Amino acid sequence: MNTKNNSFDKVAEKFANLMISKMETISSNWQKPWFPKFSNSHNFLPQNLTGRVYQGGNAFLLLLLCEGLNYRTPVFLTFNQAKNQNILILKGSISFPVYYTMFYAYNRKTGEKISFEEFKMLSKEEQREYCLVGINKSYSVFNLDQTNFAEKYPERWGRLKDSFSKKEDPITNVPGMYKNDNLDNLLTTQSWVCPINLKPIDQAYYAPLYDYISMPLKEQFKDGEAFYATMLHEMAHSTGIESRLNRDKFCTGGKKDYAREELVAELTSGLSGLFFGIVSGIREENAQYLKSWISTMKEEPKFLLSVLSDSMKAVKYMAERLNLNINQIAESIEIKEAV
Repeated sequence: MNTKNNSFDKVAEKFANLMISKMETISSNWQKPWFPKFSNSHNFLPQNLTGRVYQGGNAFLLLLLCEGLNYRTPVFLTFNQAKNQNILILKGSISFPVYYTMFYAYNRKTGEKISFEEFKMLSKEEQREYCLVGINKSYSVFNLDQTNFAEKYPERWGRLKDSFSKKEDPITNVPGMYKNDNLDNLLTTQSWVCPINLKPIDQAYYAPLYDYISMPLKEQFKDGEAFYATMLHEMAHSTGIESRLNRDKFCTGGKKDYAREELVAELTSGLSGLFFGIVSGIREENAQYLKSWISTMKEEPKFLLSVLSDSMKAVKYMAERLNLNINQIAESIEIKEAV
């Protein structure tokens, strides 16, 4: 038995259980958003004690954890970081894993192993002699609420708590339906990677064969946020074709593959929308997939990691073209989210 793989299987199971718990709450009310309203303040983002924001799938999962356990701040730290700061982890506290993949290169003929840093120093011709292998790893973190930080550093705690106050003020910056200037500008200039056509139709969709998006008119939606969230969902689909991210099993026609692609688009819309201040529930037509997503994750916990990996690639792709702060969500080159 491979102990390392078995250990990471348990980590993947923790991630899956967290997502399943969220999906089960959505199943009783499919209009419940992926993220709570307070998240759209752009500052309630999971980060460590130095302010470094967690990336990719870790940001998504830790934000769900903050919501589920009602943590007052999204600040996390490791046991050693707590020790170095003379902070005590409260008795009975349960940590949560943060995941990544370390890459190594192996010579195809000799089997010689070199680090990823050494691999990057090779010429392109030399790199062809090696194959890259990713090893899943994780480390455990605790939220500040699980420590005595508030008692140890009351002034710092006060400032942190104020900066992450969970205000759920509705977006009412303009009269009528919510307006997002960045996405409206994208529509006006048609500056997305494919055309986005607004029509008085009944359903939004992306047509991969012809590479365009069709959207109902904004006034056909229950509110402005639902319009933009749906638009981001279809934009997420449009990243999957071969000439862009070439997503595995994209539009292959299989029912299971189609359901997976819908989950990729849902999570992409949810996280990219978070950075625009757009919070909306799951699309009505996708509520039917909730049971199948939950069932698949129970059977294959690593399914969630593969979906999150594709979602984060789509978020990064969209961020680079929509002027989002990709430093907060982009994957690093050396350390990437695990699949």
